[in-house]
Amino acid sequence: MDPSVREMQRARIAVSVLFFVNALTLSAWLPRLAEIQIDLALSDFDIGLALTAGAVGGVAAGILAGPLIGRFGSNSVAVLSLVAILPVLPMIGLAGGLWAFAFVLLVVGALDAVMDAAMNSHAMRVQHGVRRSILNTFHGYWSLGTVAGGLIGVGTAAIGLPLAWSLALVSVLCAVSVFGTRRWLLAGKDPESFLAEDTPPGAEHDVERIESANADPSSFLTPPPTVAASRRVIARPIIWALGVFIILAVMIEDIPGRWSSIYLTEIGTPERFVGWGYVAFSVAMTAGRFLGDRIVDAIGERTWTRIAMTATALTLGGSLIIGSAWAFIIGCAVAGFGVATLFPAAMRAVAHLPGIKPATGVSTLSWLSRAGFVVAPLAVGAIADGIGIAWGIGIAVLAAAALLPLSAVLKSAKSR
Repeated sequence: MDPSVREMQRARIAVSVLFFVNALTLSAWLPRLAEIQIDLALSDFDIGLALTAGAVGGVAAGILAGPLIGRFGSNSVAVLSLVAILPVLPMIGLAGGLWAFAFVLLVVGALDAVMDAAMNSHAMRVQHGVRRSILNTFHGYWSLGTVAGGLIGVGTAAIGLPLAWSLALVSVLCAVSVFGTRRWLLAGKDPESFLAEDTPPGAEHDVERIESANADPSSFLTPPPTVAASRRVIARPIIWALGVFIILAVMIEDIPGRWSSIYLTEIGTPERFVGWGYVAFSVAMTAGRFLGDRIVDAIGERTWTRIAMTATALTLGGSLIIGSAWAFIIGCAVAGFGVATLFPAAMRAVAHLPGIKPATGVSTLSWLSRAGFVVAPLAVGAIADGIGIAWGIGIAVLAAAALLPLSAVLKSAKSR
């Protein structure tokens, strides 16, 4: 077997592990959020405030991801960010009140933002190396991690294992997994540009992008990303369009799953079932991401986004009107499957913009996506305290509807 092929195969495994364990650290405690709320005597708004603290940490630290990746490489930054998260994770179960809980989430959110940008940047390197669409598959492993985390949360709650011990075990599992595969990550710094779409050999190059590179070759010979470079990227209108797109996508990824245990608890669902909304959302998203590359290759990202978001708005909105546990769990599943390809689609779009380093574009868009995590929990918490949790979760329905016209920023053509 050709060494380069073997190297790419190992890199795919290592990046898949990064995506999986990243999701595991963020999801193993979410099915027990209602339990945390009861133990700490928190209101819905308090929960929203704590979750927002995590997003604020991501916004504050995420802008540093580009410079860190440029200096140390996406491989090192991704691994070191995870190493920093692991000892903090069990503290979620040890927090004694709102502000301690919020502070732990702020630290985890900050480190996760850097890891998120780094592992996505490295995923783009691997995808470019294999010259075909595999980014949705990487995000599929992230979603598989949320399924595993959700099942860990449900299972440990069922046997009465304290949350801190549960998260300590998760930390050990993540450490063993990453240290066993980190040497397979691609060595060296990230490339200055990707001049062609990630399509199979023989596919046509993007003529417009190549002409842009020929017209201004210095745009692909820039120094490593800096905060100033990220600010220049943000000034471009296409980045704002993609930013709004990914913020709305993040809100759909965040709201139904994260708030499902609280919603199901408030409508009187038996305790043994309150974690299943999150599990249903995660399982469906996993399936959507593993199938996503085939779907978008067949019908195009723009068409699929419009189909998926129409189904999400109708099904999730209908489940909230019906008000039954099983209808909502089905709504969560449809939303999870529908939103599965949106984050990877936006990342792929920004990584191939002419005149922007892929690492800078990906890290900048990843940073902008954190605004969704800031807005969503505050809005849901405030609305839930005021007029009910169902109305708060309805924000995800509005986000799905808004993505229908915004899908114009994505590639319309089928991959060849």
